[in-house]
Amino acid sequence: MENKKMDRRVRKTRMQLRSGLTQLMREKPIKDITVRELAQLVDINRCTFYLHYRDIYDMVEQVEQEVFDEFEALVRAHPTEELMNKPIALLLDLFEFFAANADLCAAFLGGNGDMAFFNKLIALIRDRVVESWLREQKKDPDQFDYYFSFLASGFIGIIREWFQRDMKETPAQMASMAEQLVLYGMGR
Repeated sequence: MENKKMDRRVRKTRMQLRSGLTQLMREKPIKDITVRELAQLVDINRCTFYLHYRDIYDMVEQVEQEVFDEFEALVRAHPTEELMNKPIALLLDLFEFFAANADLCAAFLGGNGDMAFFNKLIALIRDRVVESWLREQKKDPDQFDYYFSFLASGFIGIIREWFQRDMKETPAQMASMAEQLVLYGMGR
């Protein structure tokens, strides 16, 4: 069901469930979350949950897919040349995306989260820039793998730190800092 076509009550229920899920994910692993517990937390009937999802894993999968689709559209809106030479526009969009989805991102990056989901987001960016990097830099693909692994780990670290600090900096400040680190390291 597409968001635009979704009834307002359905959207509200799904948002309540998502909020409850992220709250529970901060407390315990997904495998320990029950439909009963989630339904009680967000004050809905379990039958209502089952109108939307088969089980907790189906819910997590659908939420991840919705977020991934939004993320993919955001990344694809930026030309690959821009990603390599002037990444600030993409970085700003990414930090605004993470701010808008802070509850879910913090839950996935937390101790009970699903790093596989974040790795899927990172892989999307990697796939977008690898060809451009190889073409422009005329470098060995193995070098790109090291370079990108380093950047991706740093980027996830920055996001985690930002969430731990209650997102005190604006998305624009974070994007600027990330661009500085990507392009120049700590030297400038």
